[in-house]
Amino acid sequence: MTIRRKKIDPVKKKYHFKRIFLIALAVILIGGLIYLLFPQAFRSVAFFGTRVKNTFSHYLLKQTPRFYYLNVEKNGQFLRVWAHEMLEVTYRDEFGIISVGSDDLTGKRISVRVEELGKGGNDMRVLLRGIDLVNKIMAGGSTPKNASEITDYKIRVYYLEKEIGAVPMKVVITPQDWLRSAQESGSVAEQINYLRKAIAANKDDIGLRKILAGIYFRQERIDEAITLYKNILSIKPDDAGALEELAKCYIKKHDYDNAIDVSKKLAKLNPREAQAYTNLGIALAEKGLWRQAIDNYRELIKLEPDNFAARYKLGEALEREKMTGEAIEQYKYIAQRSPDKDLALLALGDAYLREKKYDDAIKNYTELLKNNPQMAAAYANLASAYASVGKSKEEMENLIKAVTLAPDEPVVRFNLGVAYEKRKMDQQAIQEYEQVLKINPQDTDAIERLADLYLKGKKYAKAITYLEKLTERYTLKAEYFVSLGFAYGELKKYASSAQNYEKALKLGAKHPTLNYNLAYTYNQLGREKEAVALYEKVSPQTKETLSYVGNYYLKTKNYKKALGCFQNIVKLAPKESSSYSSLGYAYAASGNLDKAIENYMIALKYDREDSEAHANLGEAYEKKGLYEEALKAYTTAYELNPDSSKAARGIPRIRILFLQQKAQTQDKE
Repeated sequence: MTIRRKKIDPVKKKYHFKRIFLIALAVILIGGLIYLLFPQAFRSVAFFGTRVKNTFSHYLLKQTPRFYYLNVEKNGQFLRVWAHEMLEVTYRDEFGIISVGSDDLTGKRISVRVEELGKGGNDMRVLLRGIDLVNKIMAGGSTPKNASEITDYKIRVYYLEKEIGAVPMKVVITPQDWLRSAQESGSVAEQINYLRKAIAANKDDIGLRKILAGIYFRQERIDEAITLYKNILSIKPDDAGALEELAKCYIKKHDYDNAIDVSKKLAKLNPREAQAYTNLGIALAEKGLWRQAIDNYRELIKLEPDNFAARYKLGEALEREKMTGEAIEQYKYIAQRSPDKDLALLALGDAYLREKKYDDAIKNYTELLKNNPQMAAAYANLASAYASVGKSKEEMENLIKAVTLAPDEPVVRFNLGVAYEKRKMDQQAIQEYEQVLKINPQDTDAIERLADLYLKGKKYAKAITYLEKLTERYTLKAEYFVSLGFAYGELKKYASSAQNYEKALKLGAKHPTLNYNLAYTYNQLGREKEAVALYEKVSPQTKETLSYVGNYYLKTKNYKKALGCFQNIVKLAPKESSSYSSLGYAYAASGNLDKAIENYMIALKYDREDSEAHANLGEAYEKKGLYEEALKAYTTAYELNPDSSKAARGIPRIRILFLQQKAQTQDKE
């Protein structure tokens, strides 16, 4: 087969060369334009070739332009960030995108959007602040634990609406950012969270730990504060500030042994550090080591003679050790030199009051009230001083002022109640004690006083209300159960009365009327045998108790014990007719009529008009067959008391028996 060569059309050949020439010219022009506009882009031949080719493809072949870099102004300086690089951003930075390097040389169709910072449109030449992005990241709570660099956000580049590239931002989170956020936050929980993250990002930062520990202390999260201060001391063992605050934490926790140890370390580290002695003194005082506290405060005021707080604490410790004279000297020092001397004057007044130097107490309280006429405590204590010198009017005036100034202070109201009680103004006292309980429902003293006053006023139901509270709270205080038993008894609730009296006895109560009252209660409940057992324990015995017991023994035919009871009645009241009359009755019941007659006769010596004794004597004569004597006794009893049934029945019976006896005598004669 013969291959024929195709002939070239001269016209087409001419056109083909023209096209090649135009393309070459375009490339040269584009390259020149790129060089003129962006000479820095020609840093390598390879990049130049690629760039020219891509630009050519965009303009002549209508391909999507490629993205190469961002021109950025950051904090007043210009920099270029290439597509494969990152733009670093901190909270201090301010930056803007000046232009975009791409195949679109004019940039008219190019836009940028900065994630989390942009306004939603084109962010080209918009001033952006790093702090806004940092704050958003931190507030969002999505920051990885302990992370100090975040690369999740980008600057995205668009041609028309199509994304052609992006530059990641490296957002740097520093410990100072967390601290700043903590300081700016109004939420304590957020502050704590920020500071924890800051500490995690900077493990040796003592300052951050101190700030967080301080927040924990103020939030009463003492154990967490202690842990942080210990952590600080593990980094820097001689940190005086951490030692001082750690001691305060231990004091707040009432761990005084550790507070003492830490304070001693601080004092050893810096013997002239006053706060070490302050904390040490507080801890020693709380443990009751008053002598050591005194020595410590004395060292402190050597360092700082005008440390008035230390002198005040020294005064308190001296008073604890009964060194009141020295305490007064400390209070005087403060009162003479300190611009704020109110507490010293109050302490002076209190010290003089305890020393029974009432005039001095009144003088200091009065001076204090000139400076501070609104101090309720001073009026209350001044009232006590006036009461001690017998100035009743001044006492009441100052107590009423104290209550007016501090109506919600239970101690002041209680003292006013006591003052009313002393003046027999029980209703006013009750009102004050009830006010105390409105303020403090657990005030035992007020409850006790109300119970006593209501018992005294025979308002037993109200007394029971308060006594029940006392017995619930103090299950081993016998006297409350005694009073409760009495109140129930007065309301005739004998079962409840007996129950409380029994409880009092089990608790070892020694109340003088307890056995008698419980015996009476048992008697009302029909528990006669138990009543007798308690009446026998009553000391001293009375005619009433002996009579009750004696009658019980007569009823049960235990004549020996019965006679013993009535003989004791005679001993108690040897000149009372009833004593012998009762003994005579006991002898009669036991069958000893001679002794019965003898005692009836003695009874009538003391009271000739005792109709019952006459009637009983008549009965005894009748039983002995002495009818004439019996008739005389019955007749006398009836004349004295016509209502005497024994005499009324006995007279006709004895007359018949007497006549029969007389007839029999005559027959024998």
